[in-house]
Parts: sequence; structure tokens; C-alpha cells
Amino acid sequence: MKRILIAAMALTLGCGQLMAQKETPLTEKDVDINYVNDFQRQQPGAKDVVWWRAGEDSFRATYIDAEGSQQAMVFSPRGTETLYYVDTKYCPRAIADTVARQHPGYEVDKVWVRKVRGKYTYQAQIATWRGMLWWRKKADAKVLEFEIDGKQIS
Repeated sequence: MKRILIAAMALTLGCGQLMAQKETPLTEKDVDINYVNDFQRQQPGAKDVVWWRAGEDSFRATYIDAEGSQQAMVFSPRGTETLYYVDTKYCPRAIADTVARQHPGYEVDKVWVRKVRGKYTYQAQIATWRGMLWWRKKADAKVLEFEIDGKQIS
């Protein structure tokens, strides 16, 4: 009986690890050199830079800026986006209220300010959670966009 429980626990933990490895980081060699050079020019003091594929022809660099804040930049042929991550405890009240009212059962998972061509908007990733205690995973994640005053755009 004890062996069965240990085997079941190991299997559960192993499955969790496999699910967490869906998206793998890239090396700078795997990213278009123009994007890498552009990033290094715009963020010379960036630390802990990790590159990810954000689409077929776009890449995302997540990093810690010179002031210690987590940020990201998305590079694509259409242009560059800058994402400033916000701790969910500082999520604007209007966003939290909209999620609670229009998306029952969902929680705000991540919040960031998105800057594209000088225009700022909030984006919030919301999700429901499945599982129990130490093993919870996101389900049905969605990204909602809000104006700076908290009014939902999409």
C-alpha cells in the first residue's frame, strides 16, 4: 500500500513538471539578431533576460530592469511593445470589479501595463484554477484589455 501511494505521488509530481515545461526559453542565437540588438540598445541595464517565442515571427524578452522591476518587450515585424508587470495586489479596483462582475469564478492572475506606439493600456490575464492544495493549475486563461481609467476595451 505504501509503495502504491509513493508511486502515485511520484507520477503526479512528474506530470506537473511536464505540464510546466510547455513553453521553453530560447537562446539569443535563436532570435532574430535585429531584435536582440534593438533590445540591447533600448535596455542596456537589463538583467536576467530570457527570450521566448511569442508567435510565428515575434519574440518576447522578459527581464529585470535597472530599478528591479519585471518587464517584457515583444518584438515583431509590426513593431515593439513594452510590458510593465504590476503586482496583482496593486491591480486597479475598476479591473478587479469588472472581472468579479462579468467573469464569475475567474481570478486576476497577472496584470501589466502595455505600451504600443506611445499609447498605454492595462491588460489582465484572468483564469480559473483547478486542483487542490499544493497542485493547482490554471484553466481557461483569458487576457482582457482595459483603458488606463479601468474601462474594458476587449
